[in-house]
Amino acid sequence: MEESRLVPALFYLASLAVVLATALDTGFPGRGLSTLEFIIILLVSVPAGFLLIASLTGLISYFIFLPSIAQDGHLFSRAHGRHLIHPLNTSIVLGLAALCVFTASKVGGAMWIGLFAIHTFRTFLIARLVRREYFMNGPPGFGTDSLLFLLSLILGTKVVTVAAGAKPLAPWRLDTLPEDTWIVDVRTKSEFHWNRLQGAENYPWGKGVIEAARGKAKDHPVLVMCVSGHRSPSVAVMLRKLGFKTVYHLNWGLLYLILLERGKKREGSFSLTRPHQDHVRRDEELKGISIGYMTLGAVIFIAAPLENVLRPAHASGLQQVLGALIGLTGLTLVLFSYRALGKNFRVYAAPRRNGTLVTSGIYSKVRHPMYTGVIAIFAGWILFFGSLLTVPLWLAFSILYVIKSVKEERILSDRFPEYEGYRKKNWAFLPYIY
Repeated sequence: MEESRLVPALFYLASLAVVLATALDTGFPGRGLSTLEFIIILLVSVPAGFLLIASLTGLISYFIFLPSIAQDGHLFSRAHGRHLIHPLNTSIVLGLAALCVFTASKVGGAMWIGLFAIHTFRTFLIARLVRREYFMNGPPGFGTDSLLFLLSLILGTKVVTVAAGAKPLAPWRLDTLPEDTWIVDVRTKSEFHWNRLQGAENYPWGKGVIEAARGKAKDHPVLVMCVSGHRSPSVAVMLRKLGFKTVYHLNWGLLYLILLERGKKREGSFSLTRPHQDHVRRDEELKGISIGYMTLGAVIFIAAPLENVLRPAHASGLQQVLGALIGLTGLTLVLFSYRALGKNFRVYAAPRRNGTLVTSGIYSKVRHPMYTGVIAIFAGWILFFGSLLTVPLWLAFSILYVIKSVKEERILSDRFPEYEGYRKKNWAFLPYIY
């Protein structure tokens, strides 16, 4: 159940149901708010906006900057995704709560209660998975750690390290640590194999760190790290509970450190095992285009409903139904494309080193069905809210995907000799159109 895709799918369907139910019930009317309603909306929407921005920033950074792992599939979905996406889900729950209060929709409120129950159940499943498989089977009295882990999972903030007395350490301050610092790397074995600090010891998700801590001096400093700072806080809490006086948590994780150390040569315990990257490959990954369409997508996602609230567009019921259908069709295309690609999925334009050319399933019809799906999702979103201001953004968003597809095909043609024949036989985005 913990690894099932059913519960996340139910969450997003329930979120969509809250928006649709509220729209059909009230039409998002402008109305006067009482002082209590205004305070509630403010208290809910401010953290929701903060979590939304922080989560999207983390997701964009992860997709753009983290190189692929050749030997163990796609780490985002396998090990790290839920800890980046869960705070984003929390922002959705809070944002929709503010929407229900703003519109005073009883139907939307009832649907929101179901959404909240699904989110709570999903949180419970993830916490149970971590407790059973990794480090939270430690000595008695770890209830506080469990609570802090849940707060970190739900909110995605540094509240864990602050509450436990662990000290956030910026990556550029690694040189201030003494050489005898115990470096605890809590990433999975495949992540650890990909790149690591020279003096690091690997304890996936903290598994085995309690036993190892028994032989360590409690007055020596400890540095706990992961990919982007989402997994390490709870282990830092654990080590503080075990009596270590100085415990550091690497802010933004190894990901940010790799960006800082690009092209540099360092030695010692705090140097990277793979500090150099293939510059040609990095140029091929078209990060500027990726940053562009992801930024535009985030702006469209936020601006379309905001425009509807500030300047009601009075979208008709037919228009909203059509927008929802287009969006769901796009989502279906994305899911089928992701399923067809499997381990070949990659946000970068350059294929994986051990990747294969996928020409089956939906890819037997068009060459870039996932791009078509994403463009359709945002088209449906704009149509549903009747947003006019975001239409130019959507056009630029779509153009960037077309540009990326053209450049990507040049790379695929160089990598796979058979790609040119495949390209000539199949349409790019839509059959018989383009």
